[in-house]
Amino acid sequence: MKATLCDKIKYTREIDGTMATKASELNYDRYPNNKYDYEIKMVIPGHNNLHKIIETVVKRDYSKMKSIHILELGVGTGLTASKILRHCPSAQYIGIDFSEQMLKGARKRLKKYNSELILGDYAQVNFSKNNNLVVSVIGIHHQKTNQDKKNLFQKIYNSLTSDGAFLFGDLVTYRDKEEAALNDALHFHHLVENTKDEQSLKEWAHHHKFQNKLAALENQIDWLKEVGFRKVIMLYRKYNTALIYARK
Repeated sequence: MKATLCDKIKYTREIDGTMATKASELNYDRYPNNKYDYEIKMVIPGHNNLHKIIETVVKRDYSKMKSIHILELGVGTGLTASKILRHCPSAQYIGIDFSEQMLKGARKRLKKYNSELILGDYAQVNFSKNNNLVVSVIGIHHQKTNQDKKNLFQKIYNSLTSDGAFLFGDLVTYRDKEEAALNDALHFHHLVENTKDEQSLKEWAHHHKFQNKLAALENQIDWLKEVGFRKVIMLYRKYNTALIYARK
């Protein structure tokens, strides 16, 4: 019998792992799901375009697979998962997030799919070794250190099948200081232009400035290659937002 998300939800305790902050310290952990869904689309530059590209890749490379295992790191309210699973409705899907508030939305959004949700720090959760696709969108930048990010990339690589891949969308910075400064300024300008009120701007600006641990895009491409990915493709970039497709 097809398992429902509510049947299979698991919980792990909130621990002081490799995340730079706890879920309870983030503004969106206090948001109603509909507020988060609206604001995340507005405050992340290129959010809609990034997801259109993800859908194109999934439809092209995975929709015709008879059996597919998908792991998502940082499922949030299931926004990304719903776009992926519409093209792979029979997939075995596992999503991990450290915010119970976010998972409330994911339970509702993904209830018709064969999905399992895990509450916890994905750097601390054991991954299965049969994933055809691992996805992470706007989450890994919360890892505390560069080494934590490298370790997670290795863990993702090890969890993939021999022809598996990693779709990695995240907030980044750049090696060149002028390029980093320019894109950071453009990112903040985007926040000013797209947050709906001063309180939202205050919360998201604080989040970006003090709670994000951005690593250089160029470094992360190198780390992905170092852990074993044979093909690392830049699919999209806007300001501090980037999307990478890494194939094993």
